[in-house]
Amino acid sequence: MNELDIIRNHFLGYHNNFFDNFKTVSTYPPYNIRGNEEKGVIEMALAGFTKDDLNVEVKENTLSIHGCKDKMTTEDYNIHKGISDRSFSKKFQLHKHIVVDNAELKDGLLKVSYHRDIPEAEKPKTIKSLRKELTAKMKSRILNGS
Repeated sequence: MNELDIIRNHFLGYHNNFFDNFKTVSTYPPYNIRGNEEKGVIEMALAGFTKDDLNVEVKENTLSIHGCKDKMTTEDYNIHKGISDRSFSKKFQLHKHIVVDNAELKDGLLKVSYHRDIPEAEKPKTIKSLRKELTAKMKSRILNGS
């Protein structure tokens, strides 16, 4: 019995396929997400991949990164094979205001930069304080004697 079976036993009433998604989470390739509220970058470690092996696209607020490398034959590495060359697919759900700027592969690190672009109509607006306006009008009346 593994950890997933133990957790499954505590959630009565759920269908077994509810837990199937937890089994398919992949940590390959490793990645970091760095940035702040306005801009950021997704860094993905892709040793041995070239630009031709990768496909980066944004569709319907989903950033998809796919990698597919030609398989090496056993003659290509007859002493030791430690660098993975398996295919992968990673998807990142983006907020509706996130715009992907570019993707760059350099020194085995894919960097996908993005920024937040909030339309003017949705930006918060500062409203002048009514109290300040009334106070200014009252002061002018007092000074003017009206």
